[in-house]
Amino acid sequence: MTNSGLGKKFVCGLTAFAGWAATSTVLAQVQSEAAPTTVQPASVGPEEVIVTARRRDERLQDVPLAVTAVSSAELQHQNILSVAQLSQAAPALVTVPASGGGRSQPVFTIRGLSAQELSVIGDPSVSTYLGDVVMARTQGMNAALFDVGSIEILRGPQGTLFGRNTTGGAVVIRPNRPTDRFEGRVALTGGNFETFNTEAMINVPVGELLKVRVAAVNRKDDGFVYDELLGRNINDTDQQAARVSALLTLPGDAEVLTVYDYFRDDSGSTPGFIKHVNPNGSFNGEAYRAARGYRPLETLLSEQQARGIYRVANGTPLFNDIKTHTFSNTITVPLSDDVSIKNILGYRTVWDELRDDVDGTESALFPQERNDRGHQVSEEFQLLGTAGRLDWITGLYYFREKGRTQAESYAGAVDPGPIEPRHVEEYEGPAYSITDVAGENTSYAVFAQGTYELLDGLKLTAGARYTRDEREATIRNRTRSACRFTLDQDGDPATPETTPALGDCAVTNDASFSEPTYNISLDYQFADSKLVYLAHRHGYRSGGFGSRAASQAGLARTFEPESVDDVEIGLKADWRPGDVFLRTNLAAYYSKYEDIQRILTDPNVAPVTAVTTNAGRARIQGIEAELMVRPIESLELSADYAYTDAEFTEFIAPDGTDLSNAPFARAPKNVYTFGARYTLPIDASRGDISLGGSFYHVDEYSAVDDVIPGVTGVAARELVNADVSWNAVLGSRFDVSAYVTNLLDKQNSSLFVTLNGLGFTSHIAEEPRRYGVSVRYHFGE
Repeated sequence: MTNSGLGKKFVCGLTAFAGWAATSTVLAQVQSEAAPTTVQPASVGPEEVIVTARRRDERLQDVPLAVTAVSSAELQHQNILSVAQLSQAAPALVTVPASGGGRSQPVFTIRGLSAQELSVIGDPSVSTYLGDVVMARTQGMNAALFDVGSIEILRGPQGTLFGRNTTGGAVVIRPNRPTDRFEGRVALTGGNFETFNTEAMINVPVGELLKVRVAAVNRKDDGFVYDELLGRNINDTDQQAARVSALLTLPGDAEVLTVYDYFRDDSGSTPGFIKHVNPNGSFNGEAYRAARGYRPLETLLSEQQARGIYRVANGTPLFNDIKTHTFSNTITVPLSDDVSIKNILGYRTVWDELRDDVDGTESALFPQERNDRGHQVSEEFQLLGTAGRLDWITGLYYFREKGRTQAESYAGAVDPGPIEPRHVEEYEGPAYSITDVAGENTSYAVFAQGTYELLDGLKLTAGARYTRDEREATIRNRTRSACRFTLDQDGDPATPETTPALGDCAVTNDASFSEPTYNISLDYQFADSKLVYLAHRHGYRSGGFGSRAASQAGLARTFEPESVDDVEIGLKADWRPGDVFLRTNLAAYYSKYEDIQRILTDPNVAPVTAVTTNAGRARIQGIEAELMVRPIESLELSADYAYTDAEFTEFIAPDGTDLSNAPFARAPKNVYTFGARYTLPIDASRGDISLGGSFYHVDEYSAVDDVIPGVTGVAARELVNADVSWNAVLGSRFDVSAYVTNLLDKQNSSLFVTLNGLGFTSHIAEEPRRYGVSVRYHFGE
């Protein structure tokens, strides 16, 4: 690891400024003859949080669903800069690296449900939205978070009102809308590992009808994993992002909101290191090693353990190059006082090139490179309104996506020497392989939902959606010299398939899936800000194709849609015993899954690869709690907890093995956080100073569906974070804050890839202690 001189100087300078200002404030107060005027909030309760979990603005406490809302202030206090870090603020959301995708492609798990298929032929269990537009592919998902109003985490099936069916839930990123004020800010952040981040925003009303908001961020650091063979850190950060939003207000309160979002990542890639060795792995035999110039894997593991997780000797020139463009246009037109129409148009493109070293050693055991190209378009039309005691919404949805994934690998390359080639195709020998998948997905849906107030405070909500998904995939998997699958070239299923020439190495399959989904709930507001609810939902995730089989018949096999039926009971209540404010948001659920989709290694496919299969049945139940108390005006304490009990009731692997007793992948049983924030009672003219801290814990869990005891598990871990912030320093327009994450400098790692049959399992080092100081300047009205 390296700590920069520039970063240290920047942090020291800002810290000195903060210390001087703090001292000045204390002295000014001590010398003041008048009694100080302390900051007095209008109420000890928190600010109202508005969410759109039911596609209309509602108070968080009025929504009869399990929803977590993370505010921009929380993101800032906890130094959450990307979606991969969200689990620290919302324990019901577990974030892990995608197997073989690494840092650029995080996988979300909610209530035990997740998906690790990275190509266009499968859909996630948890969908991510930027505003109202779904981001269908995980590529580029780990984008910078900036100028965000809030992030909503919807737990449980979301197949009625949201555009893409999901069985686990949804993560909705809500960027700030343009406002009618001229305002802006500039922020600088410096920290260890040469961290230097800049962020800027300006909001300009152009006359009475048009408002424009522009925001941008640039994030850089040197990384924290050093490659001894390359002589440099290999997981540096170099990200740029920008967003332009324009809000046009038309006569009759109609409005047009147009948003363009750009993201570019030219960072180092995943810093893998060897974690476990199988002495009997096929790549660890003496003759196999001798022919390729490998040293024993046990020796490489011993040397890596001596280095520690933040130093490697891989010699692989990693890269992580991603570009995304996202566009949305939302038109809202009131037809009357009670009825409106809304049209949401979305478009997104993804381009990436990734180079990883999945074995995490000096040997070229399994070099890997990925290239993804894709674009999507979505169109949603809504008609919504109220009629007496009824709030209703209905609409139509269309989604179309085209993409291509080319995953290159080399199983057991001849060792090229200390420094490996930049691209996988540059390795010599016959074991080069490419999985080349082009796909086109189309989805159509019609939906309706209504909420009717049966009695004062008692409401019934019912909604339904019908979805049809169509998939087409063209597979061109090959080696340097041969097609990787056979074809029925004579059109006679009775005769054996044969291997085609490279020029004919392509097969196209198509399939369609459809499903009605629905939800029904009953909620009762038995007192002010106190709500109980009971909900039942049926959700669905589309089926798809396997892309790695060795025959045309195998490639034509589909995996079936995944469906879920759940029951959820919850309480959302604010209590005010005396001068104390207490919030208790509780939820308990029970879910049954059919044809649950899992990824397993298929022993009948060469080269070594994984396939998506329907596991059969599963049962998941759990409890979630979000608690917050303010015993005094200046002190806030919080505790969030997610308990997940997941088990398969039927799970048969592709080779017929019964895995029904296997642990559920990426489903830790207990995840919880504790937080505290204290606001100093200083003179209001001096600004406001607050100190905060949090503790995060996640249990041990299995990272993959192919469970190997002692190998595929990820150890339990705890993180302690702390921060201090001073807003409106000395009554100025400056804010100063300092943060430290992983305060105890815990050395944690997550599973990267397990190829135990070949002889190795690799991990990814997670962040060590990070600290820094930020300065923000606000301008405008």
